[in-house]
Amino acid sequence: MAVLAYSLGKREINQHFTIKNAKLVSLVLVILLFIFHTASRYFGGGDSCEWLLSSGRYLGENVWQPYGCMMHKYKSMEAKTCLSKKRVAFLGDSRIRQLFHSFIKVIDPGRRDGGVKHEDISFEEKSSSLYVDMLWYPEANNSMKERLISWTHEGSAKPDVVILGVATWSIKLHGGRSETLQQYKVNVTAIGIHLERLAEHGEVYWVLQDPVNEEVLSKDRKMITNQQLEKYNEVAVDALGGSKRLDSSRVKLMSAKRQAALETIGQTSDGLHMPESTVDVSKLLNREQTDEWKGWMQLVILIYHVSGASAFVPVYMHVRVLVAAYLFQTGYGHFSFFWLKGDFGLYRVCQVLFRLNFLVLILCVVMDRPYQFYYFVPLVTFWFVVIYGTLAMWPQILQKRANTSGMWHLGVLAKLLGLLVFISVFAYSQGFFDSIFSVWPLSKLFELNGSIHEWWFRWKLDRFAVIHGMLFALIYLLLQKRQVLFEGKGETLFSARISNLLLFFSVITFITYSVWASKCKKKSECNEMHPYVSVVQILAFILIRNIPGYARSVYSSFFAWFGKISLELFICQYHIWLAADTKGILILIPGNPSLNIMVSSFIFVCVAHEISLITNDLAQVVIPKDTVALLKRVGAVGVLALLVQMMTRDSSPAHGT
Repeated sequence: MAVLAYSLGKREINQHFTIKNAKLVSLVLVILLFIFHTASRYFGGGDSCEWLLSSGRYLGENVWQPYGCMMHKYKSMEAKTCLSKKRVAFLGDSRIRQLFHSFIKVIDPGRRDGGVKHEDISFEEKSSSLYVDMLWYPEANNSMKERLISWTHEGSAKPDVVILGVATWSIKLHGGRSETLQQYKVNVTAIGIHLERLAEHGEVYWVLQDPVNEEVLSKDRKMITNQQLEKYNEVAVDALGGSKRLDSSRVKLMSAKRQAALETIGQTSDGLHMPESTVDVSKLLNREQTDEWKGWMQLVILIYHVSGASAFVPVYMHVRVLVAAYLFQTGYGHFSFFWLKGDFGLYRVCQVLFRLNFLVLILCVVMDRPYQFYYFVPLVTFWFVVIYGTLAMWPQILQKRANTSGMWHLGVLAKLLGLLVFISVFAYSQGFFDSIFSVWPLSKLFELNGSIHEWWFRWKLDRFAVIHGMLFALIYLLLQKRQVLFEGKGETLFSARISNLLLFFSVITFITYSVWASKCKKKSECNEMHPYVSVVQILAFILIRNIPGYARSVYSSFFAWFGKISLELFICQYHIWLAADTKGILILIPGNPSLNIMVSSFIFVCVAHEISLITNDLAQVVIPKDTVALLKRVGAVGVLALLVQMMTRDSSPAHGT
């Protein structure tokens, strides 16, 4: 009976829920949804841009999803066409300045944040006659009002788009007093009148205040609380039209940025400004991706050391590529910084040298080890000095200068060619190399057991990796500047045809190198080829990792975390994880290898991370930004180091004994 009842019931249900009826239900749903959205637009405002500005949700990874529509990711040419012959004005404080820079990067993806803080900044795109100004007005006061009034005069050059919004400076300067809030309301109300007049001829947007991360705010910003910002937002909304805004006010309120900030403000470094990392996550070789790259490479190298896999030549050759990749990143990163920023100051140099060498120098003294014992640090330090010297020497050729004339690019190539000659002279004349690095006091930095042979071997093995990284950075930045690349989220780096072709060749070359390395029999023979062919696999990996938009836009936070402390991991392994100068493994728990490696690894990683934090904090204290004070400290350290070298030289046994 139960089966019969079930069967009858099933037939009854199937009679009503057929494919035909399902299609009818779908049609009814479509009609109802059409009516709903039509009514929403009619009663909620005919301009769908209102949803872009105020209604939606933050999906993460710098993606804002408005209700009822999808945002278009504008390419540079589209933005130029859309904004052709327009004037755009940003008025406000440092938060508005962030919006200004983000706006400019849509038009010119290769541009980096610039301009003097707390001053006006101008941008001009000549090909499309587009003018964008960032006007520094940190408070809603008479100065801001007078600027707006000047634009309302007959015959004046009115901006086509005005974006403004302020509050944090009023709270900060006046300690969050209630009287200041009342004055803010009066000022915004007065300004609103002139904004309405400007909105008759263009677009005007008032940006509501983002929240702050109160826990990490500096002492002079502690009064900028989220409660205060809410009050100022309520006052601004009320002063600019309040609940009747959609009917009577032409000034649009921008709250989408505030809703997105609710999700990302926890990542900010100062508690006030949106995290920069969310802006450039789709750029080729962005910071998160290079940290991820360093992280997994360092973990592979650590496993390689602890397992003693160096005896297996194919594994050895692949690990050699990882070391070359580190140096490639050194060339890429430092070249990009100097090319874009042009900061050749002593403070920058000392910061880098301190970060690289502080821990090693402490260990050299405490553990009585020569500097070359930690071979990778001297190697990276040497190449940083070479990169700095190459780019800092006259004439200093930067992106800003190169933009004025294409001839300056030939100057950069001439410098790189000179560097290549310098490398070749050293590489093919060991006698000349020995005569330079065996001279006191340089010999104290480059000798190991009284010989510079180890330094010669390490230097020669990856001698071209840094210049490969510098050249790659130059080519990439030039292509980016000329807007050849598509670096938007989800976009392939080149056109579909070129991307597919490059991906195909990258996979082939990547596999070809692995096959060649797997057939290596003698280290000496393969090491001779390594400087010339290692770049093939490095470039193949970069292209495979970055050409697909989806791959370029994501990264592993797990590996990136290790990447941030990769230097400390490399140095600390000598004394915490390994033993007997890397010839053995540290045994903390005898008789249980698995538990021993887990416990020692945990301690090892924790110590490395803590040392990284200490080094960064000490760098801020030891290296002052004041040039005179920094010169005094550098001079004192130099004299002390020279005295120590002389003392150790006098006390050391004579050569040949």
